Amino acid sequence: MVDTKKALMLLAFGLSTLTVLFYITSTATTYWATYKIERSGASLDIHAGLWTACALVSYGGVSQEECESYDKAAGKVEAVLYFNRFTTITSILVVVGALVVAVLSYLKIVDLKVLMYAAAGSIIASGILIFIGTMWYVGELKNELSDIAFGYSIILLWLAFPMAIIGGSLMIVTSRMTDE
Repeated sequence: MVDTKKALMLLAFGLSTLTVLFYITSTATTYWATYKIERSGASLDIHAGLWTACALVSYGGVSQEECESYDKAAGKVEAVLYFNRFTTITSILVVVGALVVAVLSYLKIVDLKVLMYAAAGSIIASGILIFIGTMWYVGELKNELSDIAFGYSIILLWLAFPMAIIGGSLMIVTSRMTDE
């Protein structure tokens, strides 16, 4: 017979681990937003992340890509980027810490249910912060460029949001279950 509590906790750990992996990938990559312009046989493909924007210029079969840091290029960074940098890095640290605490609590190395609740709440809070940050980012870019597309980095964060909520919630539910 399958132990329901153990199965749900493993699902919670799995979802939370995927959440942090999606956070790391999204924070490190330059595909939050993409924009393409084509004219007279030439094209300009732009993709941008939290730290860097890259431009791929193609003309007559020749392509060249250059990337530059926002801090270096613009001299100032928009508040939305600072907020998203803060939330993604903080969320990575919080979820990794929460997973360590949750595993220690689950294995009864540290036997305090309140720690499991704190870990679960931290994971849920990280998901909410990520959701707020990405929606702000999307809104700001859509106001500036209505035909901009969003890349896989944003999509991973949108997927991480429900995984964080479900993973944290499952941790709370399994903590409240009695051992059979």
